[in-house]
Amino acid sequence: MNKDFFNKKNILAFITASISILIGLIYLALVFILDFRGPMIPPSSEALISAVVF
Repeated sequence: MNKDFFNKKNILAFITASISILIGLIYLALVFILDFRGPMIPPSSEALISAVVF
């Protein structure tokens, strides 16, 4: 390989891109897990009334 490929700027760019891809994959996994739980159901009206009292 070319020696110019292994300079500090390219190594930093590779590390930054790897971290960015890792964060994106973690985000997608988190969204998939939260979405897999099913639809969101609002709380009952009794729960909302007790929150207003406090």
